[in-house]
Amino acid sequence: MPSSTSNSDSAFERSIPRGQWVLAAVVGIVLALLAISLWEITVRGKGYGPSLNDTADRWSLVRSQVGQVPGQTVVIGSSRIQFDFDLDTYAREMNTERPLQLAMPGTNPVGLLEHVADQEGFDGVLILGVAPGLWFVPQGPPVEWARRATGRYDNWSPSQKIGLRVASFLQSRLAFINPEDLTLEALLNHIDLPDRPGAVPNLPPVLPAYFAGMDEYRQARMWDRCDFGSERAKLIQQTWPPLFTPPPPPPHLSPEEFQGMLKANSEQYLKRIRVAVDKVRSRGAKVVFIRPPSTDTLRELETKFSPREQTWDLMLQVTGAPGIHFEDYPELAGFRCPEWSHLTAEDAVNYTTALMPLIRKALSEGNTPG
Repeated sequence: MPSSTSNSDSAFERSIPRGQWVLAAVVGIVLALLAISLWEITVRGKGYGPSLNDTADRWSLVRSQVGQVPGQTVVIGSSRIQFDFDLDTYAREMNTERPLQLAMPGTNPVGLLEHVADQEGFDGVLILGVAPGLWFVPQGPPVEWARRATGRYDNWSPSQKIGLRVASFLQSRLAFINPEDLTLEALLNHIDLPDRPGAVPNLPPVLPAYFAGMDEYRQARMWDRCDFGSERAKLIQQTWPPLFTPPPPPPHLSPEEFQGMLKANSEQYLKRIRVAVDKVRSRGAKVVFIRPPSTDTLRELETKFSPREQTWDLMLQVTGAPGIHFEDYPELAGFRCPEWSHLTAEDAVNYTTALMPLIRKALSEGNTPG
């Protein structure tokens, strides 16, 4: 007499629908590959190309090399120094290794500076790129993005390191892996929907669209479709004024109280910058500040809201470090930015070449603590 177990097994086997599962799997894979190929062809036709994504993991990979070799050059700042400072030109002109690029777009770099200043063994050259307003942002995404990068490095797990390798393999070969423009959320945000009548706009500022590629050394280069007069350059120009215009004072503070709060914030950041710079110089490192070009309307906004006497001049004064401001040297003052904030890939090489004699001179000067 058959057991109850054998009866149930037989019933289970009979309940499995029959079909050509291998064929179905093959068809599904072929359709998926076809869809991916068509999307890849589409985005390449729009000018996109394979590019490594600038993530906290990739920043951590470069950060892990700091202090491993004597006399290294490390670059810290935000996107301008990442675009405008050509690592290969510096390495060739200085007859040294390629600098470690640790600038992060859109960040307040003070946290990045402090993180590197705590690295024992670093005794080389520290180049600090200055977009004035960002160095004094008190809170919000510029501070959080920098904190996220340093936090990832401090807690970098083996699985995250392996994930970066896999991501790098795919990103270097496929153009559609672009988190700025080609995710579903980004594509939906590109749809221009009118506001409801009488609605009060309450959306966060629009961040710049994709306009750069990046290599394994975190060297950013402007996309050629963002050249002077291009539609992409005009689109990005529209994003800068809201991002570089400070918010109005809170209603519960008087103008005097608000200005006092801003002054206290500035003094706090200047102290942190001085302490970090003194820390790296105590180990024999040299520091030079660099102010890359900005032009047109954006330069006017920076002059109004982040005047150099309240930012750049004070940074040099409290640290005693040399600085190279593009407006102070004729060989640097003539460079223009297609979207007002960054140089083209070609001009970045020319700008760095013109910058090199000034960097040599700055490094030969004594770095006197402020």
